Amino acid sequence: MNKALSSLFTAVLAGAALLISPAAAQASLADPLAVSFTFDDGVADQLAAQDLLQQHGMVGTFYINSALIGQTSYMTRTDLENLAANGHEIGGHTATHQDLLTLAPGEQNRQICTDRNTLLSWGFDITSFAYPFANLDAGLETIAQHCGYNSARAVGDLYDATDCDDCDPAETVPPLDAYAIRTPDDVEVTTTLAELQDLVERAEVTGGWLPFNFHHICDTGCPAESISASVLDAFLTWLAPRTAVGTTVETVNDVIGGTVAAAVSPTAPLAPGAPEVNTVRNPSLEDVSPFDANLPDCWQPAGYGDNTAVQTRVTDAHTGTYASQIQMTARTDGDAKLIPRFDLGDCSSQIDQGRTYQVSTWYKSDVSVFFTFYQRNALGQWSYWTQSPRFAPSTGWRQATWNTPAPPATAVAAGFGLTIDSVGTLVTDDYSFADHPLAPAPDGVNALVNPSLETPGADGFPACWTGTGYGTNTPVWTTVTDAADGTYAQKLELTARTDGDAKLIPGWDSGNCAPLVTPGKTLSLSVSYHGTQPTFFTLYKQDAAGTWSWWTQSPPFAASATYTTAAWTTPAVPAGTRAVTFGLTLDAVGEVTTDNYSLVSNP
Repeated sequence: MNKALSSLFTAVLAGAALLISPAAAQASLADPLAVSFTFDDGVADQLAAQDLLQQHGMVGTFYINSALIGQTSYMTRTDLENLAANGHEIGGHTATHQDLLTLAPGEQNRQICTDRNTLLSWGFDITSFAYPFANLDAGLETIAQHCGYNSARAVGDLYDATDCDDCDPAETVPPLDAYAIRTPDDVEVTTTLAELQDLVERAEVTGGWLPFNFHHICDTGCPAESISASVLDAFLTWLAPRTAVGTTVETVNDVIGGTVAAAVSPTAPLAPGAPEVNTVRNPSLEDVSPFDANLPDCWQPAGYGDNTAVQTRVTDAHTGTYASQIQMTARTDGDAKLIPRFDLGDCSSQIDQGRTYQVSTWYKSDVSVFFTFYQRNALGQWSYWTQSPRFAPSTGWRQATWNTPAPPATAVAAGFGLTIDSVGTLVTDDYSFADHPLAPAPDGVNALVNPSLETPGADGFPACWTGTGYGTNTPVWTTVTDAADGTYAQKLELTARTDGDAKLIPGWDSGNCAPLVTPGKTLSLSVSYHGTQPTFFTLYKQDAAGTWSWWTQSPPFAASATYTTAAWTTPAVPAGTRAVTFGLTLDAVGEVTTDNYSLVSNP
C-alpha cells in the first residue's frame, strides 16, 4: 500500500471507527462501490425509510404499483411527489402487482406499460422497473424494454451466505443484463445488521454495484419481508462514512443512466362486447388454471372478512364437466365468491358508458346468495360497484339473472361473482356478462317477472316481489298453495290496524323486477284474488334520477270468497317516468290472497 493510501486509511479508521482491511480499502478506491436502496410496492410504511435516508444525506429508488396508490396502507400521490422533490427516484412495478408469469403476453404488456404511462402522466421521470415477486423470463425482459424502461431489477443471484455463497458479491457496472439486475436476497425480519455490513464489505473488495431490496419498515407484528427502523438506521449510520473508501449511495437511475423514453401505448384489451354477446372468458369453467388446480383458468377467489371458505373445482356441472364449489365452514363476517381475474383486459369484461349489462350464472346453494359487482378505472384501480338482491337457496340447478345499473362515470371494465356470506355450500357454472339494453316490454306483453309467484325468493317473498305499505298496522305474509295459476299464491293478512295499508309489489328497482314503461302510454293491470275486504291497486313511479313516489290508485274492488280478477287501465304514464310498480292493497283488518299478476302496455 502506498504512503498516501495508508495515511487515508489510518485517518478513516481513527475518525469513523470503520473496520476496513487495507486490501478492501485499496480495492474500493480503485473500483468504487455504488449501493442502491430499492423499495417495492409503494406501501406507506416506507415513508419512514425516506426520513432515515434523508437524515443521512442518502436517496432511494421506490418501485410503485400505480393502481394501488391512494388505497389503504399505500402511499398517496402527494407522498410520491414529496419523494421525488427530495431527490428519490420513482420507478415502476406494474399497475396491480400481479405475478407476471401467470399472465398472457398481452396482459403482461398492459401491466408494465400502463403502470409506466400512469407514473409519467403524474409528472415523474420513469426509467427503472422491478418485477413483482422477482418472477421474470426473456419475454418479460423484452416487454420491459419495449415499454420504455432502461432497466429492470430482479432479486437474488448475488452473494448470500445461506444459499449463494459462491455468487458474485456485486453487480457489474453496467450490469451483465440491464433487464435482470442482480441483488442479494430480499432483506427480511431475520436479516441482521452484521449481515448487511458483511454484504457491503464483500462488495467493496471487487467494486461495482450492490442494490438492496426492501419492502416494509416495521418494528412489531411485521411481515417476513421487513426491516426495523432501528436496524435500518444503524446500517445507514455505519454506511455513511464509507464514502472515504469510495462507497456511495445512488439511485438505480444514477447507476444505469439513459434518457427518459416517451410513453408507449399498451396492448389494447378486447373491446366491449356487442349487445347480447357474452364477454366472460372460460364461462363454463371447463379450462383449469395452469397455476391452481382448484380454480378455472381466468378466474380468482375473492372475498373479505373473518371466515373460512374453500374453493374447489367439482364435476357436479350444469353443462360440460366442471363447476366451481365454495364451502364456507365458519364465519364471523364477510363473504366469498369466484370472479373473473382482476386484470387490465385479458379476463375482465370491458364496458362502455351509458350501457346496462345483464349477468347470469347457474347455481345450487343451501343458503341465499347474491351478485357482487366491481368496477375498474383507466388506471387499473378496482373497487366495489354494486350488488343484486338475494336469490333463494336451491337444491337443483337454478339460473340467477340480474341487470346492472349504468356503470360509474370512470368505469372501463367490470367483474362480478355470485356471493356466499353464510356457512353453507355454493356451486356455480355457466356464467354470462353481456351488454343488455333495457327497454320497456313490447305493447301487449306482460312485463312482470315471476307473475304467477312460482319462483321463491330469498326473504320469504316470491322472487322479484316484496311486501310494502305504510302506517300503523300488522301485516302477515304467507306463501300458500291456494293458487289461481300454478302451485303458489301469496296471502296477506292485516291482523291489526290503526291506519295505513299493505300490498305485494314487484321490487323497487328498474329493469329487473319493476317494469320499465313509456311515458304517455296507458297500462292495463290485472291480478287474480280472493279476500275478505275490498281492495284497490296502488301504483308508484320512478323518475330518471331513480327516485320512487306515489303515482295513482284504482277504484276499489269488492271482497270475494273465491278467485276473481281485478283489472284496471291506468291514466297515461307521466312524463319523466322510467319504471312503475304496483300492488293490490289491503287497508282494513282482514285478508287477501293474490296470484297471476299482469302489467301490459297499451298501444
